[in-house]
Parts: sequence; structure tokens; C-alpha cells
Amino acid sequence: MKVAVTTSKEDLLLISRAEAIAAELDIPYIKRRRTSLDKLRNEHNLDYLLIVEQDRVILKGATILAWHPSMAVPRLKELREGKQDPMVEALGLKPGYSVLDCTLGLGADALVAASIVGENGHVTALEADKYIAFITKWGLQNFSGQNTHIQTILERITVLNRSYDEYLPSQPDNSHDVVYFDPMFRYSLKKSSALNALRPFARHEPLTEVSLQEAFRVARYRVVLKETSKSLEFSRLKAHLVTGGRYSNLAYGIWIK
Repeated sequence: MKVAVTTSKEDLLLISRAEAIAAELDIPYIKRRRTSLDKLRNEHNLDYLLIVEQDRVILKGATILAWHPSMAVPRLKELREGKQDPMVEALGLKPGYSVLDCTLGLGADALVAASIVGENGHVTALEADKYIAFITKWGLQNFSGQNTHIQTILERITVLNRSYDEYLPSQPDNSHDVVYFDPMFRYSLKKSSALNALRPFARHEPLTEVSLQEAFRVARYRVVLKETSKSLEFSRLKAHLVTGGRYSNLAYGIWIK
């Protein structure tokens, strides 16, 4: 995957940000020079351009990857109205819990989890791909919307550009209350521009028994895997309990300690 950084326009502040991002991600910085984005990509034979705009950063190529809290907003609203969230129920979340989200993506599940664990809880979110990790971390740290409820939640999430298979063995026993996996489904359930934009960058290999065993060691209470309701992963990995799926395309495999 060939990626370089540029700016949405010739602006000294944006250029400074772009140069810093290029150094952080160890990828080239390309001057915009009032050249179209498509022309820049073709000139430099790039798959994607990471574009620094005034209020956001995006990855533009065959798809556009950008962070926004919109995927979590309806779920957060329903939770405030006293409605249940299937993921929250599967994780058994309580105020003060520490959550290890092993597959951050664009962070919708991490946001929902952070809203439940409260000011005394925390979500550590892992993302193996450096571009997804950067886009999501930047969005979480630079959110400037008027929703102060979301702003408070964002502060409870720590994003790490790490893969769970190398991070989990480094963690002590029972160091997180719950450990959560939401791997990229092999077959998409519905058309989603956000999820489709993730696919070229996300890891697609299934959860291994070794990683599950490490997660079970690290978790104080339970490990949860999100999959499609007809997935064979739950039986392959011998889930203790499976919830959801009856009226939904999604289900959760649960391993309880």
C-alpha cells in the first residue's frame, strides 16, 4: 500500500501539520502545488493520499476513509433514553470497568463502551493498521463538535497502534475487566461506505485459539467476540454462550471466567 501525505490547500499551518504526520507515519510528504488530488496520486503512483484539511484528516484513494462519531451517535442516544445495546449487554459493562477493545476500526464500539464505564472506567483500543489507528486517534483527539457528552466520552479512550496478537501476551493476568473482538467480517452484511473504506486496510484473518486463550488470561470477567449470526466461529472457538442473532444479523460469543 503506497501512501503519502499532502494538504487540501497551500497553507503554512496545514503544511506544518502534514510534514509532522509524514514523519510520524514514516511516509512521504508531497507539496500540493495547486495540483488535483487525482493527478498527484497518478504522478507518484500512490494507492492513497492522506489529506490534511482544516478540521480533519482523510485517506483518499479508491475509497475515502474519514473519522466521525456518527456511527455511535444513534446508539448513545438510545442508551441515554434507557434502551439496551446488544454489545453492552454481551460485555456485561458496568461503571468503572476497564475494557480492552482489540479491534478499534473507526471506534464506534469503543465510544459506546466508554459511555458506559464512566469517568472511573477506561477503554484501551488497539488497531493493527497504522493508517486506521492514526485517522481514528486524530478524530478522537480533535473532535470539536457541540455535543459535550461525546467530548467527555472521548477522553476515556486510549488508542494504540498495536496488533492484539502481540499486545495480549505482554499483559498481566486479569489486567482488563473485559476483552472484546470485532474482526472484519468475511462477508459484509450491508453496504456501508465507512466499513467498505476500512476493508483495504483492515486485517481479515480470523481470531486464533492462541489469541483467544491469551485474551481469556488477560480478562478478569469475560471475553466477547462479535460475528455474524450464522458464523461458525462460535462453535469453532467453543464459546460458552452466544447471544443475539434471533432478530439480528449480529451475534456475540462470550467466554465467561
